[in-house]
Amino acid sequence: MKFYRSLFGCLLIVGCASSVKDDFKNRTADSIYKKADSLLRAGEYTEAASEFKDIEALFPYSSKANEAQILAAYCHFLASNYLDATREIEVFLRYHPSHELVPYAMYLKAMCIYMQVSSVGRDSKIAIDAKYAFAELVNKFPNSQYRRDSEKRITILEDIIAAHEMMVGRYYQKNKSALSAIGRYAFIVAQTPHNAHAPEAIYRIVECCRFLGLDEEAKNNYHVLELRHPNSHWTQKAKLFMKK
Repeated sequence: MKFYRSLFGCLLIVGCASSVKDDFKNRTADSIYKKADSLLRAGEYTEAASEFKDIEALFPYSSKANEAQILAAYCHFLASNYLDATREIEVFLRYHPSHELVPYAMYLKAMCIYMQVSSVGRDSKIAIDAKYAFAELVNKFPNSQYRRDSEKRITILEDIIAAHEMMVGRYYQKNKSALSAIGRYAFIVAQTPHNAHAPEAIYRIVECCRFLGLDEEAKNNYHVLELRHPNSHWTQKAKLFMKK
């Protein structure tokens, strides 16, 4: 009896394995793509990414392989798996630098970084990385359909970066670390000269220079402020400050 039970179990396993093998043999790039697309539309992003990856793995030379790789990254992005999405994109860009999907891949990579940007009170490194990623896309593909959105996000990121630098600069200045404060303010002036925080940054540099006894440098920076932002209230404030 035990023998027949064992034999039946083995036949069942073989039968299942045969069924799986038949299913595997019947799969095509088109059928997998159709299933992955259905999962994507249903909001099953992780499962959809896995199916799109199967196209790349099983049919690497099919017409859908490259598109599937980017769609897998897109699914990871929608699932907030930004690290996995970025890895897929970087592999794609490494092996397909001239592909027509490169602009979109670069945009998606920049968006992966952008979505991880934290509040002003935290390190601004991610915001800086996101800005450079969007800027790289704009510089390489100035006529891309993603340019306008990328430029808008660069403006947002510059404001986040400048706000963070101003916060740190004020902290240093309040604690009489004028040189460290100047470094933060100067970064804003150099990197985001048209940002709304730039006039205050120059004004704070004037304050710090006067605190350090650098009257000539204070005067020079005041003239820069007056030239670049003649109608800013920070310019008027600097004018009164310089008369003291």
